[in-house]
Amino acid sequence: MFYNTKTSIFSVWLLSFFFLLFSSLSYATSVSNNSLSRDGEFLLDSVVDKEIVQKNIVPEGIVGAVCVIRHDDKIVMLSEVITKKLSLPGGYIDPENTAKEAAVREALEETGLVVSIDKLLQYRGRAAIYSCVTDTPILVSSRDDHRNYTVVASWFAEHFGKEVKRVYLIDPDNVSSDEYRYPDDTNLLAKWIKNTPNSEITVYSDLSDKVNALHRFELTLMNDFQQWVKSQSNIIKSLFDVTMTVVNLPGEAYFLLFVTIVVIALYGPMALLQLLVILVGVIFISSLLKNGVASPRPFYIVPELQQTNAYGFSFPSGHTLMATVLWGMLWCFVREKNSIAKRPKSISLFTLFIVLMIIGQAIARVWYGVHYMSDTIASIILGIVIVILWRKWRHSNEIPLKDSIASKWFWLGTMILVGVIASVTQLPDHVYLFSALLAIFLSIEFVPKYSITLSVFNRFVTALITLIGIVVIGYFVSSLAHRSTVSLIVVVINSIGSVVTIGWAVIVPSVLYKKLAKE
Repeated sequence: MFYNTKTSIFSVWLLSFFFLLFSSLSYATSVSNNSLSRDGEFLLDSVVDKEIVQKNIVPEGIVGAVCVIRHDDKIVMLSEVITKKLSLPGGYIDPENTAKEAAVREALEETGLVVSIDKLLQYRGRAAIYSCVTDTPILVSSRDDHRNYTVVASWFAEHFGKEVKRVYLIDPDNVSSDEYRYPDDTNLLAKWIKNTPNSEITVYSDLSDKVNALHRFELTLMNDFQQWVKSQSNIIKSLFDVTMTVVNLPGEAYFLLFVTIVVIALYGPMALLQLLVILVGVIFISSLLKNGVASPRPFYIVPELQQTNAYGFSFPSGHTLMATVLWGMLWCFVREKNSIAKRPKSISLFTLFIVLMIIGQAIARVWYGVHYMSDTIASIILGIVIVILWRKWRHSNEIPLKDSIASKWFWLGTMILVGVIASVTQLPDHVYLFSALLAIFLSIEFVPKYSITLSVFNRFVTALITLIGIVVIGYFVSSLAHRSTVSLIVVVINSIGSVVTIGWAVIVPSVLYKKLAKE
């Protein structure tokens, strides 16, 4: 045994906590070196003497620079991936840069805007606040997002998708202290923009000439498709909307939670591990491809195509990929049942249902304007490949799936692989996946390696307790993370939350299955 679960559980979890803390600190530190808005050390809580500002003297201790960019009565702000709050573009002052150079660099990396420094507004805490002017007009969408904020085109910015979810032009009077990362500074935003020169904007409704020929062709088809649906009667449109909502479910987080609980109730902890290895793999592959290819979503190019809210990049379609894998796994499972296999008509109808659900998911993503048709087709092909590999792995005589997932060394190796890649990509999702794998590695000894039979009632109780725990943990972690303005702390909170959530999902059903089986 690598460790004794009866005598060393506390020490192992304590050790893992410090290991995870160290990993999260390393990640957050690397991110904070790139961006002020990612770092919590800049507690903007004091204004230095006006004479210092006027003389443009950089006081000792100033380590960051921020850009204030204005158009009329609105200010450029970005929505952060980690804290999920709004902030101004800014970041650390590198040793080879001046404060002004750092402000210009960070504005470009986070928003994609090329700016020039107008003047120093003030020093605030450990950051220099500069008024900035864009060298060219700010490219803004003709359509506001779901929060009624004006969207700035920024998918080409270096930090988009990794640190920045979206860039906006926002009236500071409409920003609540709860939304802004530094709530004590909310009242200062209006003051700053009054002392910042105006930057021009260009409103766009179609940037098809900026994408490749295939995407231009697809954008035309998507527009025709949406217009055709909208031209139908209200009854048909309502039915279509309901259908799209239903077929789109497999890619949603709450649906995956539902599937997890169903698997725990019907098949137990070992089946849960089989599901988790697939979920982790699909999410990881999708994330790598999205940020590697960095293809803008269709509605970034043609804003009127947007039918739902979405962030990040377009290729591949994570929803379609997940739907293909889940429905494909279900098809394999049902196909292997003797009672179904002996009825060709039943299996044919079931196959047709699976195909329609996968195609329906792909159509939904195109209808919503968040993916190109080529994204969904590629995702279906990739999903089918994953299902084929999963099925072969499941029936392998050399290293069967059940033996692999029952081994702590498999999860340790997977965890190390994801951890190494996360240190390179510096994507929050990869850090949280690493945390989830750590939880599985630490919890694997609890999982019964033999078949356990439980009554329907006991299975229901086990699933219910697991679900309640996951919901409570998720709510607590989300509330705690929301209260922090320090990205490092948010990363640590979410990482530990991932460990506790997955640990609960694995350990609780395992312990209850073994305990209830003895009664």
